[in-house]
Amino acid sequence: GGLGAISSGLFKAFGAKWLEARFAERLQNLKSEQDQTIRYVQSTIDREIHRAKKLYDNEFTSLSDAWRKLRAAYDLSASTIGSFYPSVQNLNEEELERHLAARGMEEWRRNDCKKLKGQPLEDEYYRWSEWQRAVECDKHWRECRQQIDSTSIFFPSGFTEKFRAINDMICASNVEYEDRIRTYKVPQYGQGIDRFECTKKLRGDGKVKMDELETMVRNRLWSVAKEA
Repeated sequence: GGLGAISSGLFKAFGAKWLEARFAERLQNLKSEQDQTIRYVQSTIDREIHRAKKLYDNEFTSLSDAWRKLRAAYDLSASTIGSFYPSVQNLNEEELERHLAARGMEEWRRNDCKKLKGQPLEDEYYRWSEWQRAVECDKHWRECRQQIDSTSIFFPSGFTEKFRAINDMICASNVEYEDRIRTYKVPQYGQGIDRFECTKKLRGDGKVKMDELETMVRNRLWSVAKEA
């Protein structure tokens, strides 16, 4: 009886300590697993937040740059419906040379111009000036198209089509503009055509599309800024 009581007492004493140790060990394991789970969840959340921020940043930059290039291309092409250049036929040779050089005309072309007088000089200067303008129009259109092609993947749904529609109108206006320069003072036979049709359309329907897209871009950029 006494031995049993001693054994029972030892079991209770050491058994309780063993159970406490096991419980503490299990509790520590659970805490460690919980910490790992929390770190994993936090890591996943951080990655998603970083990913979303990158997407927002790319969208903001892409839309801003595309709109800026479209605006520049549109304004330049829409303005080709009317051109004004200073008269050069009354300049003496030195003044003419200085003016043409300041405009960036090549030396060989300046020499050819200085051989002309009166209206032929005015016409040649006008055609050259218009071609310089046409080159700028084409440059801005191409830069805009490249911007859309390379970054439209970041545009929200519905934006790419509107950018491309206006850019196509700019292209048509530029082609028409170049044709007007080539046929400047060239006799035309048969039924006359409107040589400003595409440019007028750009200034009319294109202006409406530009205003609509500007509102869309502005609203989207502000919402992206808030969400980011």
